[in-house]
Amino acid sequence: MSDLIVIQPQVTTLTVTEDVNQVVVSSVGVQGATGATGATGATGAQGASGVVTVNAPLTNAGTSSAANLSVSAGSTSAAGVLQLTDSVSSTSTTTAATPNSVKTAYDFGNSMVLPFISTNYYRGVGVNSATTSASANVTYYTPFFVPVTTTFDRIAIRTGTTFSGTASVRLGIYNSSAGLPSTVLLDAGTVAATTFTQTNAITINQQLTPGVYWLAANSQTAASTNTYLGITSNGAGTFIGQPFSAAFATISYYTQSSVTGAFATATSLSAGTLSGGIFTFLRAA
Repeated sequence: MSDLIVIQPQVTTLTVTEDVNQVVVSSVGVQGATGATGATGATGAQGASGVVTVNAPLTNAGTSSAANLSVSAGSTSAAGVLQLTDSVSSTSTTTAATPNSVKTAYDFGNSMVLPFISTNYYRGVGVNSATTSASANVTYYTPFFVPVTTTFDRIAIRTGTTFSGTASVRLGIYNSSAGLPSTVLLDAGTVAATTFTQTNAITINQQLTPGVYWLAANSQTAASTNTYLGITSNGAGTFIGQPFSAAFATISYYTQSSVTGAFATATSLSAGTLSGGIFTFLRAA
């Protein structure tokens, strides 16, 4: 009997993977020479001709390629160029006055105006004046015309020859609207009247520009004999108009009843005819 020996080989497998390290090296090449300049392109088509458009008073009598601008003459109905003139008598409507001609006319007008004299008292329009009775709490308005700008430093009333007792009289100035007293321009307050033929004044500082005003007086407390210098006959109708009453009597002043305390806008006015109103005075500064 023989022995059998079996040999089995043992196989070991080895796998080898190649590790490849790759290095890439790059660089900028040298700049090449500048190329030649290209040819000029073709000229574009010509644009349309321009036209100068103007508005009055400018005009353009030229062509679309050559403007010829001018300014048309002015008139009362169209703007334009006007010739200056120094004339103060011309009736032209196509020339313009210079400052010199305007001043000439202004100075002439001023020379025809009698100015207010400093420290003199002035009253409203009227022909005659005398002692006149005043009712309590009635405002008497008399028209007063100012031809040149003037500053006044007193407003006053003057008691009559028969005045006796003590009264408190409110004095003021009203604006004029539509020929009538309207809004209060100045409420100067009250002044005490204590004796006859005495000027009772309140100090004010009121400038009045040219125009018509109404001077106002109201005896808010009445004296036992409450008389003041007032209107007996009046030429105010030639100044404020004459809407004659049924008796054909000229309106000389206006009144407003039941007025107490401070002055307010004039309302419910009654026309005074010929006599009965009392004067208020202003003194020029």
